Amino acid sequence: MSWTSQSDNSNNVTKPLATAGAVQTRPLIKFGLLSSGLGIINRGFELTTARWYEAVRKNKALDTKLYAGGPYPGAWKAFSIKRDFLLNSPLKAFFTTRQRGFWEFCYTIEQISFSICLPDLLTWRPNVVWTKEVPLAHFLLAYKYLFGLKYKIIFANGGAFAPTTYKDFDFIQHLHPDSFVEAEAIGIPANRMQLLPNCVAYKQPTLSKKELRAKYGFADSDWIVICVAAWNSFQKRLDYLIDEVSAINDPNVKLFLCGQPELETAALQKLGSEKLNNRVTWSTLQPTEVYEALALSDVFVLPSFREGLASSIIEAAMAGIAIISHPHSGGKYILRDEEWLRDLSEPGALKERLLEIRTNGVNQENLANLQKSCVERFSEQALSDQFVAMIEKVAKL
Repeated sequence: MSWTSQSDNSNNVTKPLATAGAVQTRPLIKFGLLSSGLGIINRGFELTTARWYEAVRKNKALDTKLYAGGPYPGAWKAFSIKRDFLLNSPLKAFFTTRQRGFWEFCYTIEQISFSICLPDLLTWRPNVVWTKEVPLAHFLLAYKYLFGLKYKIIFANGGAFAPTTYKDFDFIQHLHPDSFVEAEAIGIPANRMQLLPNCVAYKQPTLSKKELRAKYGFADSDWIVICVAAWNSFQKRLDYLIDEVSAINDPNVKLFLCGQPELETAALQKLGSEKLNNRVTWSTLQPTEVYEALALSDVFVLPSFREGLASSIIEAAMAGIAIISHPHSGGKYILRDEEWLRDLSEPGALKERLLEIRTNGVNQENLANLQKSCVERFSEQALSDQFVAMIEKVAKL
């Protein structure tokens, strides 16, 4: 068991506070963000954690520390048994009929091993800790009582978990209103919760759309359907997406799948090869490359039935491209317009909507309004002060 520190945080935990006749000191709030997959996985919970860290790490009210399972600038790196290591191990032979269960097993082992290797919590003693990971949050709760630690736990419900999963944590950050209402209905007090969505970034690429298409191997004549999501069927429903795009008999309609491999990926790639041949592209991209991939595409699709708050939908809106989402709570909260929502529970529904957009386009004024709305509601500038205010509130509980 080993761990290394990459933190650039100072040990100073006070700052000057000017008064009428003297200079006093006010304690900084020691605030820790934790993600076992950060530095290894560049999407989802991990990317959100990194964005919040970048948004608040220089805030003068906080002494902020980031705990990660992989290398990330400024992070304190802890050892963990990585989920990908287990997913590709001989253990998978015992889960041939329960692939989702095997993924959850591997993910939980990563969380447990990461939690065990966090002795820095015992010496640094933060005031507030934040995570989106359910197993990790429960370990933080156990640490708190086992070692007499005083920190408060903020759990961000990014996975659209049921309230019974997170009811024991000190404070809940909800990403959309329905999640808040659901938690309140089972008796979690409103003063222990806050509606505060993901902080999402999008940077306009410097290359033109034509240049970006050439860079990623697409032609000007291609009509590109993009999905930024984990390569699985059980949640993201990429099998449905492949089926629907393949039903469009047009060689210029291409599918661009940006994500990272999971247990079901090999089967999905086989399906994509059989149904789409060279019309499908699979790419694992860095965050800045995702911005480029969105900018070169024509329409973004996320076919999942349930999302806490899909940052990829927000990124696509910020990129100014057409969107198709199932009308789950997160999608409705982000998009606010039926033009971008479509019931994707039936075969043929996505194909029909894609052909409508391919033939008729979308309302450009509505698209511009969506882009403006998402920048105003979900950017770092819009949310960072609210996030700090939430931390200050929780520190006083």
